[in-house]
Amino acid sequence: MEETIGIVVMTHGDFGKAAMESVQLIVGQQDNYDTVSVFVVDEVGKLKQELFDKVSHLDTSKGLIVFTDIVGGTPTNLASELLTREDVLVVAGVNLPVLLEVFTNRTKDIHTLKEIITNAYGQGLTIRTNEDLEGEDDDEYSL
Repeated sequence: MEETIGIVVMTHGDFGKAAMESVQLIVGQQDNYDTVSVFVVDEVGKLKQELFDKVSHLDTSKGLIVFTDIVGGTPTNLASELLTREDVLVVAGVNLPVLLEVFTNRTKDIHTLKEIITNAYGQGLTIRTNEDLEGEDDDEYSL
């Protein structure tokens, strides 16, 4: 099996765990990743230690991407302490389309993955209204 980039998904609550369950439902079982859940009752020092411990158990020879949920939130702030390494990306605003793109391209280098992530964010958001349905065939959305 080819080397893959190490990934941590660190979010408030179990959002990251649930997102990874969805990723694996779609693209299959994954390895070389972990999740960290942040709750109000958690002590910041213990969370930081948990993050660093989980990273130490990953193969990060190709680099590390830490996905977080909110810019300026505890997960992002703690993950940013890993930026002393040149081969780390901290990506705030995690969503399923971005995770899918990264997990299907994990053998690529960190610079290429940064571009993939940027593009996925740009393409992953669509807002539709009832005006978009005018003139469309209803059978298109049948299951």
